[in-house]
Amino acid sequence: MKSGIRTEAAERVFQAALRLFAEKGYERTSIPEIQAAAGLSPNSGALYKHFPSKKALLEAIVEHYIAAAKSAQSHLADHDLPPREALAWIGQRTLQMMAERRSELRIFWRDLEQFPELQQRVRESVMRATYQGLARWLERQQALGRFQVKDSRASAAVLVGSLAMFRAFEALWGEKAIDVADEDFLSAWREFAESALGLGRRDPC
Repeated sequence: MKSGIRTEAAERVFQAALRLFAEKGYERTSIPEIQAAAGLSPNSGALYKHFPSKKALLEAIVEHYIAAAKSAQSHLADHDLPPREALAWIGQRTLQMMAERRSELRIFWRDLEQFPELQQRVRESVMRATYQGLARWLERQQALGRFQVKDSRASAAVLVGSLAMFRAFEALWGEKAIDVADEDFLSAWREFAESALGLGRRDPC
């Protein structure tokens, strides 16, 4: 099966595996359970018409998440938004994507340690690429004279890390670490970010 192209039955298998891996864990989920959840006969082996193995399903989940992350990263790189608008987009899009991908986050946190090559793919293509992409954006904005930042990499780590951890706890525990609405968190995050970057309230950028 070509990457990104699935039949309706293959998509049902994919979604069933995603849900079960998140709920039960990769090791505790069996092929018959995935087949039954996808509307296939549990003992038919029909899953193998779409995915050669259970690990192939996990690999598909990883690749699907990476594709979504790269799309978000390219959007920031391709659009030269003013700093305030860009910060608003970064904060909102990061929280939205992580909310939409709670199941993947639970799987990656809990199950990828036994698959070092997949774990490394997520680290490099999602986590490090996100931090590095924001660091490059900060450097570009500084070169344009829109604000000053002492250390773009450290600033990117603070900005992305705070967003990621706010949502990660919710994905892992099923509830937020602190009872704060997303819009209130984003408002506070933007206020801190704008202050740290020297974007005054009346700054036209």
